[in-house]
Amino acid sequence: MTGGRRWIEALPAELVAQQRILRRLLDFCEAGQDARWFALSCSLARGAADRLSDVDAGIGVADGAVEAVTGRLAELDLGERVDTLVQEWPGAHLSRRLFVQFADDSQLDLVVLPAAARPGGAPDEVTLLDRDGLLARPFTPGADVVTADKVRAWAFLGWNALTDLAKYLERGSFWEAQARLQEARDHIWALWAADRGARYPVFGLSQVLDHDPHDLPPGIAATVGDLTAAGLAGAARHAAAVLADVSARAAARYGATTPDALARYATARLAALPGPGPVSAGP
Repeated sequence: MTGGRRWIEALPAELVAQQRILRRLLDFCEAGQDARWFALSCSLARGAADRLSDVDAGIGVADGAVEAVTGRLAELDLGERVDTLVQEWPGAHLSRRLFVQFADDSQLDLVVLPAAARPGGAPDEVTLLDRDGLLARPFTPGADVVTADKVRAWAFLGWNALTDLAKYLERGSFWEAQARLQEARDHIWALWAADRGARYPVFGLSQVLDHDPHDLPPGIAATVGDLTAAGLAGAARHAAAVLADVSARAAARYGATTPDALARYATARLAALPGPGPVSAGP
């Protein structure tokens, strides 16, 4: 029994559906030579999965085999399916994403890509097959690297979203204002994840919860408002206070500068709106 198969067989009973999917995918990979490596990521790989966790995985294939392998995988018996999606992986025209919803509530989110497109294995992945030893090389994905420039960009985009929110509230476009509030909150989560040392902070909320579901930005609950002018304005002012706090924390940790002028501008715009909530003076 290979190391990858031993890992699959050692999964707890609660993960029987995920175990079934992984067994059949590994069988597929080992049956031919097109699949060069097979790796598992996210909650399953970290040992943090429950019965509702999807299977996030990647299969690296021989040059020119992406389309053919994806087609065979789309027809592979992995369990009773509700539906299947095959699409080009965003930003990587040679790669394909296969998403499957199964009738037992399990899900597969699989990327098929040229094997050589990966320079190595990420530190939080589980390698189930590696014919050429490629994943044995250490590799840190860009999404796991935090820089001062990234911190400033997340802060800038958060303040920009709150500025747009004020504009949309003045127009009476509540749905657009709500969308910008969520965008600001996404950047708050990324900054908080970066400050707390969570993996892949660019992905925000999911990484914060994986790192410590009880360690949340102070005041974040008040950033949720109802779909009214007063509710959105109040939530936005709370979001401004939280954004100022998490931006300062992340900037201090990574030696970043914060967009102080934009923060002051956004704060003033929000202060002019009707509705409850604190008004942060900004940095």
